[in-house]
Amino acid sequence: MNKDALCQNAPFVNEEDISEKARIMIVDDEESFLRVLQSVLEVNGYQVTTCLNAFDAIEELKNEVYELVITDLKMPGLSGVEFVKKAKKISPNSYIVVMTGFPSVETAVKCMKLGATDYLVKPFDMEYFQIIVERTLYKRTLEKRAAERDYYEQISRTDGLTGLYNHRFFHKLLDSEMSRADRYKHNFSLLMIDIDDFKRFNDQYGHQAGDKVLKELASLFKSLVRKIDPVIRYGGEEFSIILSETAKGHGRIFGKRVVKSVASYDIQGLPQVEKITISAGLAGYPDDAHTQEDLIRKADIALYKAKSMGKNTLCVYTEDE
Repeated sequence: MNKDALCQNAPFVNEEDISEKARIMIVDDEESFLRVLQSVLEVNGYQVTTCLNAFDAIEELKNEVYELVITDLKMPGLSGVEFVKKAKKISPNSYIVVMTGFPSVETAVKCMKLGATDYLVKPFDMEYFQIIVERTLYKRTLEKRAAERDYYEQISRTDGLTGLYNHRFFHKLLDSEMSRADRYKHNFSLLMIDIDDFKRFNDQYGHQAGDKVLKELASLFKSLVRKIDPVIRYGGEEFSIILSETAKGHGRIFGKRVVKSVASYDIQGLPQVEKITISAGLAGYPDDAHTQEDLIRKADIALYKAKSMGKNTLCVYTEDE
């Protein structure tokens, strides 16, 4: 095995497209051909590892991460199909390009079904070889950045502890629901929820126990709603649920069910003397409000009334509040 590296980026792909020097493994039992490919790639700045057989390559993949593996399909000891299968199992994020002669094109296609990205038919031009390598790495970079964008978008709208939507994204969800309600002339309800005596619980049993309660209740709320009803951790011990296309009458029925479900829910690991309950307030759109701020305010008013009535209950906003 030979491991060398130079410090340039590949031509044709801008530095901003591939921000790090790619690690490439080449597997071929023809040593002279292997050295030619290695030289071409190293001149372009890639970090190259070479293996003369598939068994050594498999062991290398167990120890190092490679962005790209280029392998011949016709080698003694292990078929190209088996090598691709094993390589993708060990290193699923590595891209694989297979090299084959004309009689083995069907095998190359089979390898692509197993996860190979592309194939080269021998003999091939070295300029074309470089284009395939650059194109494959560029595709990998784009897919990696797309996955990163999805990840950061996801964490920007979800609460890290409970996995629910967060307060920041709540306002976008509410705007969207109001727009849909206006467009299709239907109602929806907003349920605001607060865990009763949660500060006392945290002070007495610690924040780890408090976090467990928050996570358990988040799971319970999600199990009670429909897929179209977003559940949000509004902040601290407060949650909200947007009941899509649900008028206040049906919202009241659902809200009472949520309060009752929490009161009867057994959170494992909590002291037997402790029973978690919630207070909830409900307001409807457009019955009670025509703006986002007013809808939240009126659901909060109903929530505070539920607290003043002794907690563990639901209150629905009325105009005489």
